[in-house]
Amino acid sequence: MNRPPPPAPPARGAPPVVRPPITDRSPFAGLPVTGLAADAPVLDPTAAGNWSRPAVNEIERGAIRRFAEALGETNPIYFDPEAARAQGYRDVVAPLPFPFALRSSFELQDTAQPNRTVLSSDQQIESLLPICAGDRISVVSRVAEISQRPGNVGPLEFVVVEDEGRNPEGQLVFRTRRTLIIRSGREQPAGGA
Repeated sequence: MNRPPPPAPPARGAPPVVRPPITDRSPFAGLPVTGLAADAPVLDPTAAGNWSRPAVNEIERGAIRRFAEALGETNPIYFDPEAARAQGYRDVVAPLPFPFALRSSFELQDTAQPNRTVLSSDQQIESLLPICAGDRISVVSRVAEISQRPGNVGPLEFVVVEDEGRNPEGQLVFRTRRTLIIRSGREQPAGGA
């Protein structure tokens, strides 16, 4: 099988190249590439950074229980309201990584198109207040950083998404930061050749 060689990266100082959009719903699709050289593969950061609209997440005991079970937790504060209250919580408490299960109105799931793979890489969390059953948490998200690096079968995009969760009183409950890696595959010729 003879495959054409991959396209050469743009020369330094060349005008930015605009990738075709991944999807019309993706906030980071089609951003101008400032270069594909290994030392400066950054997409235009001015296109990112705006916070999404808040979305209210109502925290239910069943959701906390299922999340704790999936983690293999056995501590009764995640399952039994009385045990949680005995430890000073209002109700059953959510495990530390639970904020990653909460969502804002900002969605990135639609980025996976044919010949594209979305992987989750680094995840960080800063927990400021416990999340308990019955809480209402408003979550906002934003794309904080976008970069691109060359890969074996095309460019790899690194998208850093930050989330913040607040309670109805406006207190910051948590901050999260996660890195998504979007990999492009080679286009397959028509007819499977």
